Amino acid sequence: MKKNRDTVGVEKNKKTSSNAELQADKAKDEQPKASQKSDEGRRFTVSQRLIISVMVVVCVAVLVYIGLEVVIRSVDARNEREFDRRVDSCADYAVYAVNSYNADGDMREAVGDIKTMAYSLSGRILVIDPGYRVVVDSYDKETGKYMADPEVLQVMTGKTPEVSEQYDRVYRKIMPVVDSEGYTDAVIIFAVKIDELDNYSAGLRRNSMYLFALVVILGMVAAYFIAKLSVRDVNRTRGIIEGMKGGSLEQMDTSGMFGEMKALTKDINNIFNKAQLLEESRQEFVSNVSHELKTPITSMKVLSESLLTQSDVPAEMYREFMEDIVQEIDREAEIISDLLTLVKTDKGPDSLNKESVDMDEFMDLILKRLRPLADKRSIQLSYESFGEIHASIDKVKFTLAISNLIENGIKYNVDGGWIKVSLNSDHKNFYIKVADSGVGIPEDCINHIFERFYRVDKARSRDTGGTGLGLAITKNIIILHKGTINVYSEPGKGTTFTVRVPLGEQ
Repeated sequence: MKKNRDTVGVEKNKKTSSNAELQADKAKDEQPKASQKSDEGRRFTVSQRLIISVMVVVCVAVLVYIGLEVVIRSVDARNEREFDRRVDSCADYAVYAVNSYNADGDMREAVGDIKTMAYSLSGRILVIDPGYRVVVDSYDKETGKYMADPEVLQVMTGKTPEVSEQYDRVYRKIMPVVDSEGYTDAVIIFAVKIDELDNYSAGLRRNSMYLFALVVILGMVAAYFIAKLSVRDVNRTRGIIEGMKGGSLEQMDTSGMFGEMKALTKDINNIFNKAQLLEESRQEFVSNVSHELKTPITSMKVLSESLLTQSDVPAEMYREFMEDIVQEIDREAEIISDLLTLVKTDKGPDSLNKESVDMDEFMDLILKRLRPLADKRSIQLSYESFGEIHASIDKVKFTLAISNLIENGIKYNVDGGWIKVSLNSDHKNFYIKVADSGVGIPEDCINHIFERFYRVDKARSRDTGGTGLGLAITKNIIILHKGTINVYSEPGKGTTFTVRVPLGEQ
């Protein structure tokens, strides 16, 4: 239900907010973010390329090692089987030879054949008769000597069919020579060194390690070149940045770059563009400040020189000139004051002195102070609030920001027009809307009204006393409060400013 406030001449309504209007305000505040998909997702990033290259090298090395190990084990097993086959074959032939010559009663005639078989395997064959005497030795070292080793005794007596053993890198096989009646006529000892097998296996392993090392080296070389290719973009970026330090205006070309570096380079280009815009803005600001400060001084100089060069100046003219000079002095003071305010708002959030404020009472005080200005032009100033709202703000600075918006609504309005101010909130932010029935802002000027010293109508601004800094100060203050300000305007129909600011800590 509306409640009239005659003391301030403001018409105010306090009622429950409708979700429709609140959502409309929030929709205007939130800027849509366009998402653009590029082919970066289809390209490997620098880190991915490095990781993949290392993984490929490791995987290839592991696969080569496993493959070589499988081959070596297979070859070793095959060689052992072949060795055993040859040993068994020679041993069996030795038994056959001894049996054949044994039929003639003279085992020594088998010596030639036995030695030939022993040499074929680089081994040694001994034939021991039942009296444990060595009758044949392919090395001719033990011939005629007696040999009664436990293994020989076991085979000779039939306790063990045969003995196969390995010691000190020597493989030894002991077999009996049995006649047709089952009696043991002799024992054959077949001994052969297995160094040949070990040497072959060692050589194979050595060659395999050479191959493995070669694969690792080639993999490392490949990884090096892949890494070098990957960091090429980094070096390109560093070169351009060094050029920027020297004042170069060259932009970095992102074509052919990998995902991460392409994104980084784009960010650097954006920063560089912003730095260029900031420098241009600074130069323009200095130029505008110089011009704005110089204009009143020039006017005062012209007026003063006119008085000095004329004699017998009428009192009325003298007074008129002095009033003009005072106006120019006031204008100069206003510009300087706004510049100082702008400098303060540029210092950042640390310059804020926040406190918990009843926003309803806060808005009442601002409207009470500005009501006389609206009355002079018969402008109806109304205000409505939705609910009790408390927020953490810098009271002094925020008063200046909202006052600037309402004062602009008065200055650039039509006689007998209206200004509507509203206060609303949700669980995170509060919203202030200032709408007027003024002259409006051309569409091509909307994006520039918050720039420093920008005026939509310079002639009209001179008449209303504007410096072109008010909206710039307002925007700075709202940004310091981590808020946003949006504007909607139609020429001839009026302008609406919507401010959104977080409620902050209460």
